[in-house]
Amino acid sequence: MTGVIGQARQRPNTESRGLIMKSSYRRALLLSSILGVAAMGQPALAATAVAPADTASTGASDDSSSGASSEEITVTARRTAERAQDVPIALSVISGANLERTGGYTLTDVQFQTPSLTSYNSNPRNSSIGIRGIGVSSASDGLDTSVGVYIDNVYLGRPGMALSDLIDVERVEVLRGPQGTLFGRNNSAGVLNITTRKPEFTFGVTAELSGGNYNYNQERISITGPLIDGLLAFRATGFNTHRDGVLTNTKTGIAANSVGRSGGRLQLLATPTSKLTLRLVADYSVEDDTCCVNSTKLVLPASTSTATARTLSALATLGYVPTRNLNATQNNAPQNMLTDQKGVSLQADWDLGFATLTSVTAWKYWHFHPLQDSDGTPLDIIQVNVAQTKDDQYSQEFRLASQPGRFNWQIGGYLFHQRLKDHFILNQFGYDASAFYTTYLRLANPAAPAVNIATGSQYLDDVDTTVDSIAAFGQANFAVTDRLTLTGGLRYTHDKRSGTSDTSTVGTPYAATSIPFHYDVSVTGNNLSYLLSASYKIANDVLFYASYSTGYKGSGLNLNSAVSAGTPLVLAPEKVKNWEVGLKQQYFGRRLTLNLSAFSTDLSGLQANIVPTNGNRSYLANVGDVRSRGIEVDGSLRVSEHLTLSANGSFNDAKYTKYTNAPCPVGVTGTCDLTGRPLFQAPKWVGNGTIDYHTELANGIRPYALAQYSYRSSVFGTADDGPYSRIPGYGVANFRVGASFKDGRYDLSAWVSNAFDKKYFQNLSTTAIVGAAAFAYAGQLGTPRTAGATLRVTF
Repeated sequence: MTGVIGQARQRPNTESRGLIMKSSYRRALLLSSILGVAAMGQPALAATAVAPADTASTGASDDSSSGASSEEITVTARRTAERAQDVPIALSVISGANLERTGGYTLTDVQFQTPSLTSYNSNPRNSSIGIRGIGVSSASDGLDTSVGVYIDNVYLGRPGMALSDLIDVERVEVLRGPQGTLFGRNNSAGVLNITTRKPEFTFGVTAELSGGNYNYNQERISITGPLIDGLLAFRATGFNTHRDGVLTNTKTGIAANSVGRSGGRLQLLATPTSKLTLRLVADYSVEDDTCCVNSTKLVLPASTSTATARTLSALATLGYVPTRNLNATQNNAPQNMLTDQKGVSLQADWDLGFATLTSVTAWKYWHFHPLQDSDGTPLDIIQVNVAQTKDDQYSQEFRLASQPGRFNWQIGGYLFHQRLKDHFILNQFGYDASAFYTTYLRLANPAAPAVNIATGSQYLDDVDTTVDSIAAFGQANFAVTDRLTLTGGLRYTHDKRSGTSDTSTVGTPYAATSIPFHYDVSVTGNNLSYLLSASYKIANDVLFYASYSTGYKGSGLNLNSAVSAGTPLVLAPEKVKNWEVGLKQQYFGRRLTLNLSAFSTDLSGLQANIVPTNGNRSYLANVGDVRSRGIEVDGSLRVSEHLTLSANGSFNDAKYTKYTNAPCPVGVTGTCDLTGRPLFQAPKWVGNGTIDYHTELANGIRPYALAQYSYRSSVFGTADDGPYSRIPGYGVANFRVGASFKDGRYDLSAWVSNAFDKKYFQNLSTTAIVGAAAFAYAGQLGTPRTAGATLRVTF
């Protein structure tokens, strides 16, 4: 098998047919003026400088009172340092101290501490992030993302780039609703704005060691200090995370869904003058695990359809009878998710006196090269179905921000170039393939000829996609009175997406699933989006705001749609209209924080991933219009200096408002209309709560205890709202007890996650063998109960 895969990596000669669309495009590109900004030579503190992270925060709310500290959390949600409670945006903040205190280090941990956020992961390439039910519809290379993820002001072009461990971060801001008028890319559903800790001019070291069951171990270290006193400082961060598999594989004996991630980040912070700050960040990380192996939730009855009955009979003839099993899998081929990514960015902040000029120049590279068994059986029918992906992206952003005042403003420009190259092994056929397809066909027609497929034969697709985007944006605030502020923002975006796709074969693959095609297609788009907002200070610590904003997600390409005849090559853009009102309030000396927001979002032309029930490759489509409407609550109460209670949650009524030509799901025949039906992967109810207790003893000893609970209501796992695809609601509880010593220099804790060992599905979809009907529904289970201990040392 190794030899066949190696052969597959060579681009083959192909016979082409299909649609050819060509157009020219003059790239405006990138990476201009690093030297120019650096040479500007005079002064200033960065416009994005922030206050120190709340060292005791434990909640997910956008205030500081979620911990015992009275410090306020400062955010850069509007690209300038502001007190979170003064920002008229629905946002939640998790400080780095909170993540360390609760043991969180993944987007799933963030998801379980904020309202309206969904992190969906079927493998690193196909991960998606949604806010208020929008954004989880597809992670295809032919589409932009609806939720923008930024790390240190750099946009990540693929959601999988954000799966690296959240180590040594200062804070994670979750901004809900369209955010295009202040951020580089046009983010139609929201933004995850992640800020890592900067270098400091005081020497310091933080080291952490964790261990637990399933051979879990995690090591972290961060070292910072001056290289040239007052002029140059550094920060070096490293991490390694390992956990054995948690799902038994009765076929290979190798447990699946292990975790293996490691990486590092090196930073330099230079202050050549009092008004010029330069920050250079270089990072590298790798993932090597057996992620995302599915468990079978249910086997479809033979009465579902004639084709399903034939599939089950053909499998049984070869000795496999599918059964529901939440404790084990039977994949016969290795599962290995290999990912490596790296990048470099330079941010320069220059104080011009009347305003601060910021330049952010970045390069990111992401490589995904997995192995995975894709037939969902212990048989060797389809050995491999993978996409080996290389993503190369460059970005340049300029921002000019005025000094604070009654009238303040920001303007910016953004250039983005991305090239993705995919080598798809659409199907690699195994030694059971001939027998399976022969049996499957003869169950319908006993006279059907035998199917002969050479073991290791492949159906391949090589895709090369390029994205270029130019944008100009700006936002201004005018204080009409001391209490009333009006805000307006505009954004112009010009995008071009182009790509080629060529299929080929190696050996003698199953002809019915090996359709030759050649595409050369491109699409351009222009959009003007805007924001109108008013905020009013009812009292010093009570802020009311209302806003209307629009968002945009560019056109997409369907470069492997030939497996589903009649699907369009070009997808129309998504357009978003969002209405929002909110109330941010604090009482009793800011011991009580209660933030409320209500929203209504209309989206036209939802771009979604359709998974055919006959095992053919998924494809993209504009499935219709949706509406997301709901309420979010985010609050905390500092009962005493020892006890803090925090909670947040959301009610979201997300529905298809128009989807008249929906594909019928498994078990449903005829014409299907999903208008009025729930949007998939959009829980109606989300609730998260935390109890944080600590006390002070003699000799600098500080015992503490935390309890967390997160609940998500049931959702449909597939875009067609299939009756078998419903994922039941679930709740997960985590507990931690520990103590810090020597005034916080040492911290030792014991913890248990998913304490009651709740079995729950993170996703769910059909299991089918290409060219045959679906025979089961399966998905990835959440992590079972894990327990361990953590030691952290700071000096």
